[in-house]
Amino acid sequence: MQVCDVQGHWRRDWLRAPGVEDRATCVNWMQCGALYADIRIPACRPETRGATSLADLSSAALLKVMRAEGFAGEITLSGDVCTWKREIDWHGPAKAPDTGKLEFTSEDSLLETGVAADYTEQWQRTDTVADGALRLSCGEWLGFLVTVGERFVFGTGPSGARDAGTSAAVMTALEAGRRDEAALAAHFESAYVFGRWHRGSGVAIQATNPLLEGEKVLTCNGKGVAFEHIAYDGKRKRLNFVPSTTEKTMSAVVA
Repeated sequence: MQVCDVQGHWRRDWLRAPGVEDRATCVNWMQCGALYADIRIPACRPETRGATSLADLSSAALLKVMRAEGFAGEITLSGDVCTWKREIDWHGPAKAPDTGKLEFTSEDSLLETGVAADYTEQWQRTDTVADGALRLSCGEWLGFLVTVGERFVFGTGPSGARDAGTSAAVMTALEAGRRDEAALAAHFESAYVFGRWHRGSGVAIQATNPLLEGEKVLTCNGKGVAFEHIAYDGKRKRLNFVPSTTEKTMSAVVA
């Protein structure tokens, strides 16, 4: 198996692991060249209508929001074993390599079996037109943007120059009814978005920050990509990313 075999937009049908079967989480994995981006949004999310910021949410609601996942980077394939190098990860560095054995059950159906962990995932490819992918940077922040057809996944997080730590302590505190506002604000500086392109702008369909959903979050220009972010306290930020690596071309995006 080669990298070219797994190009496109993949959606997960189900995950099975010891004591777990998940058919409800919405998972979008996009692959273009060696670059990929992945976002996973649980089915049960809190109601955020009327909230002006994530800081307005209860601890229980924030905990549900933080059950989402997002990561991005580059893959390598050795035979039928794929390793997803997580150059950025919404929850911080993973404890074990993200490595799975891949088996095509049809042209657009893929079965993934964990190598370093005990799980199985069934994937369906919905689109094979991988238009482009960018590895981006904005100061200490990295970004990955992968476009397949009219859809994209974008992720941004701190680079190795800034130790992000993990979200485990923040989530444990929320479970106990305690809130570390500074840690929560730092966590939500990172963001992952699944969206669609419309006239050169990217509109969020799902995001790790639900307040971004329905918003125009990405603008492409000749120099790079601007990300319109909403911070934990509700303030709007504009991050201007420039590309450091390009897979294929982004002409379909900026047209």
